[in-house]
Amino acid sequence: MSENWTDKAWVQDLRRRLTALAGLSAIVGVAVVGLIAAGLLGNQGGGEGIEDALILEPPRAAGTAGFDVGPHEQRLAPDFEISDFDGLRHRLSDFRGKTVYVTFWASWCGPCERELPDIQELQKRHPDDLVVIAVNRGEPLGRATGFFEGLTRADGGKGISFPVNGMDPDDTLYDAYRGLGMPVSVFIDPDGVVTRVHNGLILLEQMEEALAETLA
Repeated sequence: MSENWTDKAWVQDLRRRLTALAGLSAIVGVAVVGLIAAGLLGNQGGGEGIEDALILEPPRAAGTAGFDVGPHEQRLAPDFEISDFDGLRHRLSDFRGKTVYVTFWASWCGPCERELPDIQELQKRHPDDLVVIAVNRGEPLGRATGFFEGLTRADGGKGISFPVNGMDPDDTLYDAYRGLGMPVSVFIDPDGVVTRVHNGLILLEQMEEALAETLA
């Protein structure tokens, strides 16, 4: 009698567990479908004319012959070639002689939405010394351009843009720069050496500080 009751209880418990698992699977499945539809999962990055980023060996300026290459402070930044919103290709090394600010962003990143207008304000303040390369992570071209058009600038107007509005359709560049979370800011001096890496939200005052440090 006791053994029979134990067997029934075990079967009932197993059924409850399987039912719960099936329900959880259904919820996860709906969530995945929703994310795919939203373009947040799957191979959704880029668009017509947008090619994947290329990682290149950086040219070496005088005085940097002994530097290791890597996305870390006091190393020579990995060179790269990237498509912009119009499909034009740009290389990091094209901007030797100026400080380069590489920022990785996405429309789903709340801190990115907050800091991007400040980054444009920084570019506006230092047009002769700074080049901003804004790198979108794996989103469709239309979403990236629409997001930029809808952002409110520091002066109250609508829409932002940078010298390079870059696209990284499959995270080739983000992975090469070993991004940790979002957003990611990388400051690179005129000789191509990384001077500061900042993971997470960066404020305008901190940007100014990093730029001054790089120019010094």
